[in-house]
Amino acid sequence: MDSRTKTSGISLLNFDGTLKQQPWLRGYPGEWIDFSDLHSCQGYCSSESLRQIQFRLKSRKYKNITLIGGGNYHYVTYLLLSEIQHPFSLILFDHHTDLAFNDDVPLISCGSWVSMALQTLPLLNRVVIIGANTSTLFQASGIPDKVTVISEQEVRRLSPVDIVRAIRSVLPDGPVYISVDKDVLDPDNAVTNWDQGSMTLRQLLDVIRELKRLRPIVGEDICGELPLSPVDILCDERVPQLKKNEIANKAIVDILLAG
Repeated sequence: MDSRTKTSGISLLNFDGTLKQQPWLRGYPGEWIDFSDLHSCQGYCSSESLRQIQFRLKSRKYKNITLIGGGNYHYVTYLLLSEIQHPFSLILFDHHTDLAFNDDVPLISCGSWVSMALQTLPLLNRVVIIGANTSTLFQASGIPDKVTVISEQEVRRLSPVDIVRAIRSVLPDGPVYISVDKDVLDPDNAVTNWDQGSMTLRQLLDVIRELKRLRPIVGEDICGELPLSPVDILCDERVPQLKKNEIANKAIVDILLAG
């Protein structure tokens, strides 16, 4: 990515309005990029909408940290990775591998973007997925050679130091890109619309902090917001759930922005 890009702020993508409900995020230098007018982009993304998303992303000033919104738009990470102009590895915190193959559906999706990145981004050296449910491993059509999975079951028994040691054992030299889907976290630390893992927020922050010490970070993104309808916003039970996600987002952003 361009070394002249501002590094002290965040980009917030507005697909579904979820991030607009988190006022703490307005405390950071940043910019909003609106995608709320797009169609055929939730879960699966049409080619035309994907081109529009890519075009609008190019104009952003803050390219290091991107808050995507709901997990249904995690495929946006593929577009962010495609901007990197030198070899790198992807560290993905996610309760799902996102390694599905959509041979019968010629669209990128929130469940297939990692596979597409491996197939089409030659500068992507390796992918390490942390916290995935082992049942999703069997659903995937085999784990590609470039992919290492540290499963949810392993994360439960490993300390952050052990997790980082496992990452280092397979990670080549060079910079890394960090992508966080909050569905990797246990429900005490975040609330999403996908089945969730059991990683604690403290574990996640400690691993990210150590990764920053060990490798240059070429970019980061966060997704996994809980979709909210206009009725949900007025629902009392949604308020603490939304606050959990806001607290988690702020903690992750603070770790990423820290020197």
